[in-house]
Amino acid sequence: MTGEILATLAAFAYGLAGVFIIQGKAKARGDNGVFLSILLTFGMSLCLWVGWGKVAVSDIMVPDLFPAMAAFAVAGVLANVVGRQSMYRATEMVGAVRAGIMRRMTPIFAMPCAVVLLGQYPDALHIAGALIILIGVAIYLVQPTGQSLAIPKIGLVVGVMSALAYALAYCFRGIGLVSIPDAALGASVGALFAAVILLIWALGAKGAKAGWAYITIDRSRQHWQTALALSAGQLLQFFALKTASVLSVAVLGTLEVLFCAAFVLVITRCETVAIIRLLIASIVTMGGTTLLFLSP
Repeated sequence: MTGEILATLAAFAYGLAGVFIIQGKAKARGDNGVFLSILLTFGMSLCLWVGWGKVAVSDIMVPDLFPAMAAFAVAGVLANVVGRQSMYRATEMVGAVRAGIMRRMTPIFAMPCAVVLLGQYPDALHIAGALIILIGVAIYLVQPTGQSLAIPKIGLVVGVMSALAYALAYCFRGIGLVSIPDAALGASVGALFAAVILLIWALGAKGAKAGWAYITIDRSRQHWQTALALSAGQLLQFFALKTASVLSVAVLGTLEVLFCAAFVLVITRCETVAIIRLLIASIVTMGGTTLLFLSP
């Protein structure tokens, strides 16, 4: 149960981050704090590894463990560069709650990814649960007859991309943790590699001065809050993977939308929430989640 609790706490952190992303967008002049959040993830995970890590540098400097380190690096790029950036953009375009709902599709993508990368095959209950989750997502995203469609289609595409990227990241993290059972080390390696990739992209695409400004200019209170929430969420998920399956962590991670909706309704009121449809969608998707947990 420890892994499941950590995954739920990660969902709480991600739900809070979604609201902070919307608040930070109003003050954004660059990437809305994406690079800042990756650096903070690296710093926090590095401190955890140095202080409480189970694997020393000398232990990983052997050729047999290089594939595991590469898996951590790939997971970092998928989660931080692709997944995190697309999460920011989707949240900005369609709102925190809708973006969170779309990330509920993560376990659907996680199943084929787990088959290909980990050899973990879903059973009938897993498949049924995933289909029910998909129905729940559709209940909230599909507009009722008579209402104009105000959701940007590109925002929906980017949201789906985020879910797919996170599903792939879960699998690659799982691969790395098999050989190197140190979540903090894996998170720090992934975040460092992601930061380097994002820096190279910014400097190459926008030029040295403009690129550096683009990824470093956004440092307001909301950007720091987002970075802290996202970093905590990712680290909690990494630790959750040590004692919980990839599918379990992916499913519990999608609970973020419930926390996000609560923050929006009670605290920020930064977007309109269709409460009835959200409650129905949540009940349906929770039913799918229950089926996934009933599977042995």
